[in-house]
Amino acid sequence: MTDFGLDLVFATVLYVALLLVIGVGARRVRIERSVDDFYLAGRSFGFLVLFLTLFATQYSGNSFSGFPGQVYREGLAYVMSVPITIAIVVGYLLFAPRLFALSRRFGFLTPTDYLNMRFRSRALSTLASVIFVWTLGNFLVAQLMALGQVFSGFTGGAVPYRLVVVTGAVVVLGYQLLGGMRAAAWTDVLQGALILVGLVLIAGLIWREVGSPPQVVRTIQLLRPDLITTPDLETSLIWISNLLLIGLGTPLYPQAIQWVYAARRLRDLRRTLAVSAVIPIGTVTVVIFIGAAGIALFPHLDRLAADQVTFRVVSYLVESSAFAYYPALLVALAVAAAIMSTADSCLLSLTSILTEDVLRARRPLEVRRAEWPRGMIATVMVLSAAVAALVAMRPLTTLWGLLIVKFEVLVQLSPAFVLGTLHDRGDGDAFAVSEILAGIAAGLSVTLVLYLSGYRSLYGLNAGTVGVAVNYTVVFLIRMRRLARTTLTIT
Repeated sequence: MTDFGLDLVFATVLYVALLLVIGVGARRVRIERSVDDFYLAGRSFGFLVLFLTLFATQYSGNSFSGFPGQVYREGLAYVMSVPITIAIVVGYLLFAPRLFALSRRFGFLTPTDYLNMRFRSRALSTLASVIFVWTLGNFLVAQLMALGQVFSGFTGGAVPYRLVVVTGAVVVLGYQLLGGMRAAAWTDVLQGALILVGLVLIAGLIWREVGSPPQVVRTIQLLRPDLITTPDLETSLIWISNLLLIGLGTPLYPQAIQWVYAARRLRDLRRTLAVSAVIPIGTVTVVIFIGAAGIALFPHLDRLAADQVTFRVVSYLVESSAFAYYPALLVALAVAAAIMSTADSCLLSLTSILTEDVLRARRPLEVRRAEWPRGMIATVMVLSAAVAALVAMRPLTTLWGLLIVKFEVLVQLSPAFVLGTLHDRGDGDAFAVSEILAGIAAGLSVTLVLYLSGYRSLYGLNAGTVGVAVNYTVVFLIRMRRLARTTLTIT
């Protein structure tokens, strides 16, 4: 193991100890022993905590490992991804402010609680719970995979991938059991700050040791001109598809919806979304710069090895300059922090859905909020972390592949939240549960048929994007037919 690898392991041990101390602190200041306090921290998050938490949660293993790897595989056309950061905020604004108001009125704990209140459909709630569990399980596995790659890559394999996966799962499990969402939020504040500092440092180091963005582009043009061509129509459609898929899908993450519930005031939520529309433009640009530097430095990696391009770039920086050693160490720690900040939110939200929406689904919300099933929560959380670690032991696809598959299923719930929050239950113009269910069924069916037929994309459009387009179309067609019938009946 190199000195850098040893120092990274040592720094991580200290960092993990700090996370556990934060978990203990969060446990001591909890307001009450209730699921509301454990899963939503008493709905007390102000602007700063909310922003850094959402920021840290969104910058995950996909951002630092999967995304630069995809830039490496597909080329600089992926600069088109920068507008996705704005699309995500637009996706939140489609329903988050109205959902926040409803959560304050009815005291929602999980995303499914909103669906229960609005549509009163066991079928829709069950289907949503299955999709949420699939999404969170997928996301948690991806974070553990990325964490394993971080330490395996930075230490040259001296720290085994599987050992890191298991250790990471145990650490996240530890401070989540101690402090719940409050622990996740407090650690995310630290992790979010680390990520911001790490991104600034790595951009500066690449600029100093590899070259400015124009210089890196010129190098790529010499070594891999195929990765710097003007995007054709299909590539452009791919990015339009990704923009829609991720822009509509990211706000539907169960943990993201629960952060909306946990906001102290609507003003804090709006300020968070406003800042989140601007800051990520710069951070995503840095992530693209990392992938581009990887192409310039290591032009012939295979597809799976491309997911380690960030670690290879940082290792190169350390070998090239003594000045880069400690900044690079902080960058490596920031990458690990980004992964853990997403993993903890995934594990907490997954536990809340399994306990509240599956095991205690038949209990009224008021009863569930009043009880404190500590043993059930601990058991479900431990089992969830164990299963995710086992699956992550043998990665079957790239991190980007996991990301897209997850969104293609999750985005089918978009009409239930975007259209469902437009009207109150009982309003004559409100979207009916039959319309929402028909749309989801059509969207999932189209997505599944395209997958089984071998069409992961259709003329550049992801199967899930085609599916959600069909989904919304079916919802509106059935709604128009219902309203037309109602008008004729009244006439």
